[in-house]
Parts: sequence; C-alpha cells; structure tokens
Amino acid sequence: MKFPKSYLIIAALVVLAIILLSEKLIAWGLAVLGAALIILGIQQLIKLNVKVTLFENNIKKLDEKNNELIKQNKELTEENSFLRERHFQVSQIKSILELNLFEIETKFTRPISRKEEYDGRDIKYFGSLSVTLNAKYGIDIKELRFKYDIENDVLTIANINPRFLSFGTRKMEWDFFEIFEYRSQNIFADRKWMVSYDLFEYANKIKEKYRMSVENSIEKGPEELEWIYKPIRQNVENAINVLFRSMCPNIVIIDEADESFIPIEKLSFNPEPVKKKLEQHT
Repeated sequence: MKFPKSYLIIAALVVLAIILLSEKLIAWGLAVLGAALIILGIQQLIKLNVKVTLFENNIKKLDEKNNELIKQNKELTEENSFLRERHFQVSQIKSILELNLFEIETKFTRPISRKEEYDGRDIKYFGSLSVTLNAKYGIDIKELRFKYDIENDVLTIANINPRFLSFGTRKMEWDFFEIFEYRSQNIFADRKWMVSYDLFEYANKIKEKYRMSVENSIEKGPEELEWIYKPIRQNVENAINVLFRSMCPNIVIIDEADESFIPIEKLSFNPEPVKKKLEQHT
C-alpha cells in the first residue's frame, strides 16, 4: 500500500518530535510536532476545498440540466396546447358519384423521333418510352343530365361520357434513347451523324419533357385505348339502364343535353304514372 509523500513527511516529523522530546529537547520537539500538525491541517484544508469545489460544480451542472428540462417541458406544454386548440382545416369537399365499370391493365410504348437545331448544331434523337398502366374506367354520375316526361313516364339521359376515373399503377421507363449530332471529327473528314458526349445533359431534359407530356396525355385518356370507346360506351348505356330502370321503366339515351335537362340532385319522379299502370293491371 502506497502512502502520499505528504503523509510520509508528517510521519517523519512526528517521529523526530518524539525523539527530541525523549532527549528532553522539549522546545525543539514541540516545534517539530507543531510543524507536522500545521502541514496536516493545510493538507486536510486543501482536500476539503477540492471536495467543496467539485460539489459546487456538480450542483451547477444539475441546475443547468434542471433549467434545460424546465425549458423543454415548457415547450412541450405550449406545443400540446397548440395541437389541442388547432382545428382540423378542410379546404374543399367534393361530392363524388362515380360508377366504376371496368379496370384496365395495359402496356404500350410511345416512340419519339425528331431532328432539330440546338445551339447552332444539327442534332437528331429517337427513343421508346414504355408505359405500364392500371386504371379504372367508368362514368361520373354528376356529369349526367336528365329530363323526365311526366305525361309519358319517360326518362331521357344525356352526357354519357365514359372516361378514366382514377389510376392505380402508372409506370414509365425508357426502353432506349439515342441522340446524335451531324458533324465531322476534323476539318478534313466528311460530316456524319455521330455521338457527342456533351449533349447528354440536353438529352436528359428532352427525355423528362417528353415523359411529362406523355403523363399529361394519359390523364385525359391514352390515345392507344380510343378504339375501345364505342364498345365500352354500349356497356355503360346498359349499366345506366339497369341503374335507373327501378325509378322509371322507360329510358331514352341521347348524346347531348339542352337547357331543359337537369343534374341528378334535382331529379324527381311523379308517382301518378306508376299508379295508373297499377290500376290498369287491376
């Protein structure tokens, strides 16, 4: 076990004091003993001071942490109060009456091939954009217009325009895309279509612009699916007949409505024709 040097010095002074006292050198013995006690007192005082300093530092750190926790608690309280008082905001509410008749899954390609002048350079590019599409096809009943003939008990329906109601999967990827510049490798060579690596950034802009135009055209309905419009319209008309026949047995479908037609929310039926038919059967 090792002792600090200061303790060894104090022990040596005490031993020396005892020796001096035993030799009856009382004055010198008391002086040495007093010096030993003074050194011991100073050492203990230093230790106590160090402990007090450490304790004060710990108290200071705890105060800082406590203040930080108080601040965080205040912020959380304010945030919680804000969230409680904040009202849910609705910017717009739309009434949707859609009749989903078909779900179409298809894949097609949109080619691009053009020549143009870019920054004084003759360039051409061509490529193929692959489109994978999953969409729901049907009608929005709010767009339909109705006219009810009370005397003849006939319901005329117009504005039957099937369209894409919503899209599920919509994925577009480039199968390939190439861009060339009509130039020569040097002043002695003939001009021909060649790859120019500094056109790649411009090529990426072309690809993104074309992809956006294809996406916008798909929102209106892909032209690749226009051929199915007529057969789908016939199925839509059949669905309309089934849907409204319970309200009126006599249904006539026309293409366009005039001012005498009304939307579905204003449509009402007169029960008199139904009553007459029941009386005829009885």
